[in-house]
Amino acid sequence: MVIRDGDWKLFDHDFLTGRSVWVMEDGNKTHWRTDYPVENLVRQNAFSRNATAGNGFGEWTKVASIPLNLAHSESLVRAHSEGDDRYVKRWLNDGDNRAWRSFEGRL
Repeated sequence: MVIRDGDWKLFDHDFLTGRSVWVMEDGNKTHWRTDYPVENLVRQNAFSRNATAGNGFGEWTKVASIPLNLAHSESLVRAHSEGDDRYVKRWLNDGDNRAWRSFEGRL
């Protein structure tokens, strides 16, 4: 049985994590796409943001939950390892990344 999503064909699916790997042939090229379920994490972050709205920053305030694959692809892991706090703060303060924030406020 072949499962398709448009031109994409399901290559692998992990029922434990929900991770799906898709493949698409395009002439001489093969394209790969990996989907990760993030709906629950986005919902948890929104709940946390709402529950802590109006609170001030304290020590050890968790400000974000980010999928590890995204943290790597956005170079957040490398920036953090290299001590590039400016890059991490800029990324976290970007409104496009609000879904990953679990605490409001400018870093």
